[in-house]
Amino acid sequence: MPSNPEYDSLEDVLKKVSLAKYIEHHWQPLKKIGSEYKTICPFHDDKNPSLSVNDEKGLYYCYSCKAGGNLITFIKDFKNLNSQEAIKEIEDFFNIKISTTNYNIPDDSNKKNKLFSVNNLIAELYNKFLSTNKSGAKAISYLKSRGFDDEDIKENMIGFAPDSWNFLSSFVKNKIEKLNVLEDLGLVKKKEGSNNFFDFFRNRIIFPIKNRQGVIMGFAGRSIDNSNPKYLNSKESIIFSKRKVLFGIDKFDKLKGKKPKFVLLVEGYTDVLMLNKIGFYNVVASMGTSLTLEHSNEIKKFSDKIIINFDSDKAGIDAAFRSIEPLFENNFDVYKLDLPHGQDPCEYIQKNGSDAFLNLLNASVSIIDSFIDYSKQQYLNKEKSLNYIISDFTTIVSLVRDIFNRDLMINKFISAFSLSKRELENKIYIQENQPIDSKFNDEKNINDPNDIALKILLENVELRSKYFLECIKDNSDKRYEKIIRLLEDNINMDPSGLISVASSEESNIISNLLFAKITIDGDPIKKEKTLHDCIKKIKIESLKEKKRRINMKLNHQSEITSDEEHKLLMMLQEIIEEEKNLKN
Repeated sequence: MPSNPEYDSLEDVLKKVSLAKYIEHHWQPLKKIGSEYKTICPFHDDKNPSLSVNDEKGLYYCYSCKAGGNLITFIKDFKNLNSQEAIKEIEDFFNIKISTTNYNIPDDSNKKNKLFSVNNLIAELYNKFLSTNKSGAKAISYLKSRGFDDEDIKENMIGFAPDSWNFLSSFVKNKIEKLNVLEDLGLVKKKEGSNNFFDFFRNRIIFPIKNRQGVIMGFAGRSIDNSNPKYLNSKESIIFSKRKVLFGIDKFDKLKGKKPKFVLLVEGYTDVLMLNKIGFYNVVASMGTSLTLEHSNEIKKFSDKIIINFDSDKAGIDAAFRSIEPLFENNFDVYKLDLPHGQDPCEYIQKNGSDAFLNLLNASVSIIDSFIDYSKQQYLNKEKSLNYIISDFTTIVSLVRDIFNRDLMINKFISAFSLSKRELENKIYIQENQPIDSKFNDEKNINDPNDIALKILLENVELRSKYFLECIKDNSDKRYEKIIRLLEDNINMDPSGLISVASSEESNIISNLLFAKITIDGDPIKKEKTLHDCIKKIKIESLKEKKRRINMKLNHQSEITSDEEHKLLMMLQEIIEEEKNLKN
């Protein structure tokens, strides 16, 4: 293609330029399969290459999430741009010029620009209210207690939504038309069966959420009266998707084009702003949602290394480890930072200064080391079974592409849990080589005795008994404790009735098991025999885990007294005898 050619129509351009080239440059390598290319889909948490690209036709399609289109739609969705911005992107990337303004595609820029302009107006309104109204005094007091002054509030356009049902609606003059726009943005909600609206954010500190270009896409509201939830985000719209946006990404322009050594991922808005305040700009927050592949893609544009610093409570720890998958899928070096005394970055910097925080950053540990230590503690505290932990680990490590790093992780894991390397590698191999079709199959086949036993008891009221339920409760995975308790309280209730009285979490687990497939003859006798066999296997596995815990404690003799050692050895002997009886 000649340098900087000019085209009369967009249609001609789309025929000439390479969709595959653009995707490979901005996303992931493509693998040629027949006449098409395959890669990981960027529009959902894809664990297998489900995106097909036909470069000849200039089209793509994901067989999993059903996303599809041409180069224009790809750029719009991938970079969150409107049509005109996407066309400019094509011109810049392929070094071409499109002379006509008649592109024969919907112009969505006006609506988006209108929404952006309304967001900016509302941000200014909230900011002014915080600064000038007495009812914002409590919010200002909170912000100052977190280390922010008037200049910080002004620079970041932090605002306050008063404790009012109609603050925004009374502000809008042309009510119905403009209120409908505010409704599209999730700033007001319509009362059912009427044209009356009420404010979504009330009595909350307001943080504007911006894209990389610094345009306000949405808002986050923090309660100041301990009401739940602590944080609220404005609803999804054509300009705001929580799966794609990271709070603080707009400040990366202050890096002035320099590629940072790492990106710091934190939980809170004030954590990001405090780090910005001390001149640290390569920091983002995922705004209360799990880290997605789209978030990971965005971070990948800046660095190959990420440090996670979430809260040190259980929710924060679990969220950090859930982030491993989308990060390993993008081949990140992932580290974890735990601050002392459960402090968040904002608190720590206030008390200890920026230098102390940066020193801790440099001492961050590998996420896998942290995962193994935490899992080991969960195992010893009987919070998770070994099978459950192994399943989590194999899912994670199967994503690691570097053979040396993978082997290092496996060796650390088997050493921590006294496992056979061959057994673990076999499980990883199965995880990696599971056929794509089966991974996307709606039907789930189960073979774990815990799953099978519980499924049988859910489906067959006549087989439920105090004996069976107690056996499973005492020996099964902790994840099923609530379901077993539900069965005990409703021992004669059919599955449909159980779901009616179950919590949302319990109902999901029950539904999952009911839809799962196991091969058991319809004969009730065979179902009962299968149940007995499963419970026997569950008991044996439980004893193995007890043995493993005792051996792990005995291997650290310096940490136990001689009396404790004697008791552990006696317990070990009893378990061995019980295990022998079950196997006979």
